[in-house]
Amino acid sequence: MADVPVLVCTAGELSGKRIPVPEGGIGIGRSPENAVVIHDEGVSRYHARLLFENGSLWLQDAGSRNGVFVNGARVTGHKALKVGDSMTIAEHTFELRWQDEDSIEAGVRPAPPTNTRSLGPTRAPSSDPTDADDASKSKRGRWFWPFS
Repeated sequence: MADVPVLVCTAGELSGKRIPVPEGGIGIGRSPENAVVIHDEGVSRYHARLLFENGSLWLQDAGSRNGVFVNGARVTGHKALKVGDSMTIAEHTFELRWQDEDSIEAGVRPAPPTNTRSLGPTRAPSSDPTDADDASKSKRGRWFWPFS
């Protein structure tokens, strides 16, 4: 089975839902353009972004009004995530797990797929919006999340 991270909602309107995080990542917010839509006025339209590349998972606050918290600490910029981390957005809490829960419960992380190629070293995405291609911005200057 592929080594895929999964967000499990433990509190809030999505409680009980399991949300796989594909390679490339997902957006979280009130806007229907996000992969994870939360209907809550305490959640910004584009609240946060989970970036999953080369087996590493990062959380980015997308300039939200009320912030994103990991294990109780507010995230500014980017934060590397690991299995078991708890992420809170407004009244909604998510726990990071791997797709294969049996392996997690046994304390064994699933083996990575053998038919993949490395694209080079992994680094944290830049928090400087000027690093991004101008074509990725919408007309109002908000970031467009192409993954859903």
